[in-house]
Amino acid sequence: MDIVIMLVILIGLIVLNVPIYIALLAAGLYLQVFVNDVAATTVITGMYEALTKTSLMAVPFFVFAGSIMAHTSLGKRLINVFAVLLRPFKAGLAFACLIANAFFGAISGSAPAATATFGKVTYKPLTEQYDENLASGLITSSGALSVIIPPSISIILFAIAAELSTTKLFLTGILPGILLVVIVGVYLAIRCRKLPRQPAPTKKEVGTVLKEGIPVLIMPVIILGGIYSGVFTPTESAAVAAVYSLIASIFWLKDLRGKQLIKVLKEATITTSQIFILVAASTVFAQALTVAQVQNVVTNLLQGVGRVEFLLLLNLVLLIVGCFIDGGCAILILVPIVLPISGMLGIDPLHLGIVFVINLAIGLFTPPFGLNIFVSQSVLGRSLGSLSKSLVPYIICYLIALLLVTFIPQISLCLV
Repeated sequence: MDIVIMLVILIGLIVLNVPIYIALLAAGLYLQVFVNDVAATTVITGMYEALTKTSLMAVPFFVFAGSIMAHTSLGKRLINVFAVLLRPFKAGLAFACLIANAFFGAISGSAPAATATFGKVTYKPLTEQYDENLASGLITSSGALSVIIPPSISIILFAIAAELSTTKLFLTGILPGILLVVIVGVYLAIRCRKLPRQPAPTKKEVGTVLKEGIPVLIMPVIILGGIYSGVFTPTESAAVAAVYSLIASIFWLKDLRGKQLIKVLKEATITTSQIFILVAASTVFAQALTVAQVQNVVTNLLQGVGRVEFLLLLNLVLLIVGCFIDGGCAILILVPIVLPISGMLGIDPLHLGIVFVINLAIGLFTPPFGLNIFVSQSVLGRSLGSLSKSLVPYIICYLIALLLVTFIPQISLCLV
């Protein structure tokens, strides 16, 4: 009965359009203080400790780096490199948008930032060369690659929730990210097969865009190379990415000045604060569920369910949850419940992590509440109905990749 009341509080507040962190905090406080008889000071201490984990410090640095890319020429330089190199292909510009998003993911880990950055730069040329549906669907869905390809904020949050190595979890996202790029790329090639080819770039054009793209192309090398060579921890690599992008934008490219820098700092601070507030509130809620032994209730309900059935059910639940709740919030709430059950079924927690992340990435561009959809509406000026229609083939591509990663664990685990 107490769990039912807690759910009523949570769902009721969400329906009343109360911020999700307040709804989680209210439901968690009810269960902890009035049911579990935990002292309020203990709850507050738990919130504070949740925010003092070293791995969480990577989040503000990656957010800051992504914000700099969104407000300077770094994003435009990135897309220009691939647009010129891939021009001879019929779907060359579409490929360029897709691969540039993958590179952006290897720098910032922020899906909304990627969608906003490339939406401003690529929507018009994509529309002119192809059509509005291909352009808006590709821009909105490709931003989700930033959630899957390391360094990813969602992966960092899963590592914190499951108490796993962030570096190992980053490795699980590399091949699934490449798989997604390949599957979507095949779809784009088929869709654009009847279009005329564009003229090949000259050596001068290639040399020019590569020279202009050097500041952004070396960023993934610094970040991922530093992590996997053992030179940096993930948190240190995030700090390096932030400092590098700041110095490059101010002194090398000279396109970040005064008011613009203040705007970048303000945007990054707001985004980081939102993530940290969600982490604190979600921790209270997750701890309340743990003390109330909700895991045992769920385990009893799933008694007799096999590994395949569990993974299918988990995917279904995560896809639905991802459409309505922030991905980081969903991770922090559900991981403590799901992790013990998956362990009993012999599912590797690292594999479970990438399954979580891909599902929640799909939720970012699944109508009607996907965050990337709202960003695209703002940047592209398209209606929810037209955007939803354009996203259907990309959702199918991501679901195919999700099923492959779910039932072929080696795709995500072989690098680990």
